[in-house]
Amino acid sequence: MKLYDAQAANAKRVRIFIAEKGIEVPKVELVLGDDTRTTEFRKLNSLGEVPVLELDDGNVITDSIAICRYLDALFPDAPLMGRSPVEIGLIEMWSQRIYQELFLPIGLMVRHQLPLFASVIEQVPDFAAAQRRVMPKKWQWLDQELSDGRPFIAGDTFTFADVQGMTALMLADIFDLAAPEDCHHAIRWSAGVRNRESWKA
Repeated sequence: MKLYDAQAANAKRVRIFIAEKGIEVPKVELVLGDDTRTTEFRKLNSLGEVPVLELDDGNVITDSIAICRYLDALFPDAPLMGRSPVEIGLIEMWSQRIYQELFLPIGLMVRHQLPLFASVIEQVPDFAAAQRRVMPKKWQWLDQELSDGRPFIAGDTFTFADVQGMTALMLADIFDLAAPEDCHHAIRWSAGVRNRESWKA
């Protein structure tokens, strides 16, 4: 199999996941926009987006979360998405919460702001500005959730929920949307994941 990769937030999610799993996946490095919108690449993903995982049998998985699920099942040691039904449910719950509350607002802001996406969606600058304004409250929400002192988002163990959070954190760094200084618990979590080797992925 091989992973079609580029400098994009969803692709970063998969790179972090691969690094945390400690596995090797051959990569094809692409330039976002230039390479990902060619006719040839759209045969792999009609949406012209990365990441794309092409399997040896010809199957293609195009969604970053779907790719992570596949890899977690294929390499079951040290699962990041849970073992027992309750673990799976709780990790999925926190993963979705982090995606919806942190990653999605930043991602929507980016799509409605960067020229790269002008040909993909009808951009609404006021909507992008609204997403930026809401981010302090989103960080305050996470801060309150982590006020019980747990080291990771879903509990005592690093999971896919933290991968989701790291992806949002990387975007927040780029677009100057860091957690407010009084969000001590969110900042504590941020410092912890930044020290992980996978942060460099």
